[in-house]
Amino acid sequence: MPALTTEAAMDILIDWLQDNIDCGSELLVDNDEDKADSAALLPQQARNDVRDLRHLQLLRNANKL
Repeated sequence: MPALTTEAAMDILIDWLQDNIDCGSELLVDNDEDKADSAALLPQQARNDVRDLRHLQLLRNANKL
C-alpha cells in the first residue's frame, strides 16, 4: 500500500466534505455557535498550496542531482 501523503489525505477530506455538501447534509463539524458546516471547511486552497509546495520540493530535489 502506498504511503498516505498530505495531499492524498486532503483529497480524502475534501471528497468527504463535498459529499456532505452535495447530499445537503446538515452536519455541523464545529460548534453550533459558529455554524461551521462542510462548505465552510472545504480546504481546496490548502490542498492547492500543499500541491504547489510538493511540486517545488520535487523541482529542488531534481536540481540537486
